[in-house]
Order: sequence, then C-alpha cells, then structure tokens
Amino acid sequence: MKILLFLAFFFPSPAAAQDVPLPIRNFKAGTVPIRSDGANRDVPLKEKISQLIMVSADLNEAGKIEELVKAGVGAVQIQWGSFSLKDTKKFTDGIYAVSGGSTPFIAIDYEGGSVFHPATLGLIDLPTNMMLGAAKDPDNTASLFYLAGLELKKAGINMGLAPVVDVNTNNENPIIGIRSFSSDPELVALLGNSVVNGFKAAGIVPVLKHFPGHGDTSNDSHKILPSVNLSKEELLKIHVQPFKKIIDSGNAEVIMTSHILYPALDKKYPASLSPEIMNRFLREELNYKGVIITDSLDMRAITNSRSIASGAFLALKNGADMLLVGRGDFYKARDRIISEVKKGNMDISRINESYDRLMNLKKKYGVGEKKVSAGGFDMAYNEITRELSGKAITVLKDVKKALPLKPEHKISIIFFMPQRFSAQSMNLYRTLLDYGYKVTHYNFQINPDEGDLSKIKHITGTSDLVITGSFQWGSAQNKAQKRAIKEILKSSRQSVLISLMSPYDVRNYPEAETLILTYGITDFTMESLGDILSGAAEPRGVLPVSIKF
Repeated sequence: MKILLFLAFFFPSPAAAQDVPLPIRNFKAGTVPIRSDGANRDVPLKEKISQLIMVSADLNEAGKIEELVKAGVGAVQIQWGSFSLKDTKKFTDGIYAVSGGSTPFIAIDYEGGSVFHPATLGLIDLPTNMMLGAAKDPDNTASLFYLAGLELKKAGINMGLAPVVDVNTNNENPIIGIRSFSSDPELVALLGNSVVNGFKAAGIVPVLKHFPGHGDTSNDSHKILPSVNLSKEELLKIHVQPFKKIIDSGNAEVIMTSHILYPALDKKYPASLSPEIMNRFLREELNYKGVIITDSLDMRAITNSRSIASGAFLALKNGADMLLVGRGDFYKARDRIISEVKKGNMDISRINESYDRLMNLKKKYGVGEKKVSAGGFDMAYNEITRELSGKAITVLKDVKKALPLKPEHKISIIFFMPQRFSAQSMNLYRTLLDYGYKVTHYNFQINPDEGDLSKIKHITGTSDLVITGSFQWGSAQNKAQKRAIKEILKSSRQSVLISLMSPYDVRNYPEAETLILTYGITDFTMESLGDILSGAAEPRGVLPVSIKF
C-alpha cells in the first residue's frame, strides 16, 4: 500500500495519468463484443484480411513497414535491437503518419529477463516475471505495469505482448523458465491479472500467452514442434487455470496460442492451428469472447511442416483472429487467404467475425487517436522496482551461517554475466563498501576461458569469503561457468552463491552452503542484495517454483 500511496501522490491529477483513478487494482474492463449490425460488411475483402495480419520488424526497417501500413497491415511487432527511446518513437511516428484511417496495433514482447526487448528499444528495463512471483505483491505489480504502460504510450506502442501466464512446471523448460511467475497456477493467475489491470489502466492492450500453456515442455517451439502429453483434466487443473480465471474475471482481451501439440485436446494440430482448441475448448468450453492471436507463424514448430502462408490460412480458418507472420511475407499470406476464400475453402463469415473483433478492440483502446504524451513517472517506477526487487530476494539456505557477512573478512565478488549487466553488478560492490566491508569485485565473461580460471583460482586463494554468482538464461547450464563456480565452492574458505537469473541453475550446485536467489537483475537488485548480505535488511522472497534437485 505504501507504494500505491506514493503513486497516487506522484500523479495528483487523474488527468495527468490517462484519467484513470488510482489505486488501479480495481480497474476492470469487459471483453469486446462482436458487432452484429453489419456495418463492416462493405469493407473490401483484401482490406479485411490485411487487418488480420501482424508482421515483425526492426526499427531500421521503417521504410518497408510504412509501405506495409499503407497496404493495410493490421499490426506491427517491433523486434529487439540496439536503439534509443527516440529511435522507437521516430519509428512509431512514421507508422502513424502513413496509416490514414487504419492505424495498426503496434506491439512488443514486453517482458524482463531472457526476453529483454524493452531495454533494447530505450524503454524501461522490467523485472522478470519470476522475480514478481517471488515478491508476491499484486498491487505493486499492477502499479509497475501501469507506469510502464504509460511509457509505452509515450513511445507510440499500444499493445504489450504480455503477460506470460504459463505455469512453469518443467525444470528443463528451455524457453519459459523465468518468464513464468510461478509453478503455482493460483499465483500465476493473480499476478497475470495484475499486469492486465496495469496495462488496461494505461490504455495498453494486454495479451495473455501461450494458451493452453507452455510450462510443461522441455522443447523450444522456435526450433521444433513440442508435444505436451497431459490429460485434459491435468491441463485444466494447472496450465489452463490462469487463462480461465482471467477470462472469468472479464479481463481477457487477447489470448496468444502456442505452437504445441496437446494430444488430449487435438491429436492432429498444434494449438495455433487447432479448431478443437481454439473453437471447442477456448471459445465454447471456457466461454472466451475476445481476440485470438497466433504465436509467430515463422517459428519452426510451424514451418517444419508447412509454409507461413499455409499456416496463416489454416490458423484463420480454424479460429484465430490475428495472424502473427513474423518476418514472413505479408503479401503471400494475405493473397493465399484471398485465394482460399475465392475457391470456397473458407467462408467469408469467418473473415467478418475476426475483422469485427479486431476493429472493435481498436475502437475500445483508441488505436489511431491522438497519442498521450505521458511522462514524469520515472521516480514512481523506480520506487516500485526497488521495493519489488528487494522483496523478491530469497535466501534458500545458509548452512554455516555466513550471513550477515563478517566485517573483518576480506571479501571477493566473482560474477559471470553479460556486459549489459556489468554496470548494475557493481552496485553490490558499492553497497558493501558503504557498509564498511573490505571488498573487491570481478566480472568475468559468461563463458570463462582458461586464463579466467587461472585468475579466479588466485582470487579465491587470497580471500576469506567469495561471493560468486551463476548466470543462466534457460535450462542449459554453461559448462565453463559451472566448472568455475564448482571450483570456487570447493577451494574457497567460505562462499556465498548467488543465482542471478534462472533459479533452476542451483540444481548444479548441491554443495553450496549459502544459496541466494535474485531471479534477475534490475537497477536495484544488487543494492538490495547488499542490504541483506550485511544484515541491514531481512530476506523476504519465497521460492515461487518447485525445483527438483
């Protein structure tokens, strides 16, 4: 509540924050009904089908995208790169300038951690979902995404491809992991709804993904077609539950389907192409009235067996409303669908149904209306991020009572992380210095070589205590890093192991005597970690997933 009061103070005038009252946890909005008045029936077929397609592009492809917008493309997904907020806004301004009366949805994968698109577009760097799961603070999560949503609006983005509401039950999952809030479906639903509320309050279209759940696979659908061999009852009890709860709350606007085969629901087609899953299960059984969007149809789970254009036609025919073709050819997908309609292989009513849903969603969210130039919320966002980052840190074990650190010890910090986090990692060093500790800091490459290992051996031998950090994006552990950390744990007089990203990597280090989890790195994670290591703050995080050691 402290942060919500701060937020209300920071935006004393509701008009300054999109005319949305605070606290935003009470924000509700129903799903968009399908028009039944026939008002859209006179729109040409080519225009309707164009509106059902989303393409992906980098900011340096502005000219190409503006031509596609002129051709009527319905949505653009901005890919990651190395750009500033000014670059992003220039790109979206170009889209708005040429869109005429048919402004597209402009979307990004809005996550933290392993999917770090926002930071590469000059946007706020988000905490990981698993960090939010460990903090278990739905009010501050909603406020965080409300403020982040205002920044998206400022950048000209009107759709966030988030939240991920997959329940990560498979420790070997290579693609979800820290993108999930938890292995507990109740917590996933609670925090997923918080993200939805925050986005909606800011005027951003939220997208729940990846239906009916991507949390129990050990394969990556970007590379192959995974299969989840759970019964329908198991799917409903765990993986579908967050989607169902958010649907039942009236809060589900858009749901993204997964490229996964679920034999208990459909033995033939993955969810993104399946009439059984999209129509019979999602729409009829779960009573979902909103928009269905596919995951990117240029992923190998689809293209290993068919063309992108073929996948787009089949997905639309079988129940999807918006077709994310990724970097596939917009014109080929559009023309293939037109051809199939003219051949009588798909009824025009299927086109009209999806077109109406999307047009009404655009109208509801004011897509194409004058953009709100919100700003001045960095202080509030940082305060919330600081609170959540600190609240998430979890001390999993401290067998020999290394905590709090002893002031007489000579301490060395040895981390292995990408360059983009090196500045943030220094905050732990600075915080411990401020507390009066004798400390040195070393950040080695994520894949240490023999020269690095020699230096690490020397550092370990001259230290009373070593704080080392493992850094793992997905389920596959870096072998050289694992070797280095195991040597540190074995040869140091005393050690503290920090899991800096995916908590699943702790399975590799059962010998660790003191083990701490951060679930990712924000600007404030290391400062909060220093507070806990020094004893100035108590750890409050709770492990949000089940880890099989």
